Amino acid sequence: APVFAEERYSARLAENNAAGALVLTVRATDADWGQNARVRYRLSEGRVRGAPLSSYVSVQAETG
Repeated sequence: APVFAEERYSARLAENNAAGALVLTVRATDADWGQNARVRYRLSEGRVRGAPLSSYVSVQAETG
């Protein structure tokens, strides 16, 4: 299974950030070989004030 570089990640950000601003970078590695070592990232969908989390933030699947 993939292992994250940190046990827990957190970030604080200023209000009214520009669209596309970097908030946080996470990193995980997998000890498998080749294609099986590939790690892809995604957010679990949640809600913030009734709106989907994905309307506030996104994650780059290949880079975290």
